[in-house]
Amino acid sequence: MLEAALLRPSLLRPVFDLLLSRLDRRRRRRLRRCADAALREAIRELLLAQPDERRVEAKIAQARAAGALTRETALAETMLARHRDTRASTAGKLHRSRRLSQAA
Repeated sequence: MLEAALLRPSLLRPVFDLLLSRLDRRRRRRLRRCADAALREAIRELLLAQPDERRVEAKIAQARAAGALTRETALAETMLARHRDTRASTAGKLHRSRRLSQAA
């Protein structure tokens, strides 16, 4: 078919469009796979004792840019928000407990 397209230019355009569509499909599939991996890494990071919030934000943004609007995205965003709320409410308590234990 490629030889026929090269001999007749009118057939070249559909072949070219077909190749571009396949490449685009492959690129979207790879982006979605990378987005899923980024979401898994973000959730895994949030399950740690002291997660790196910037890394998690970057992974969520990467997944959103790839078009992954799934339950996992919502879960990661919710977990990040809850972590930030917990961190804000417990800020400074470690310092206070050390001071109390040193006084005793």
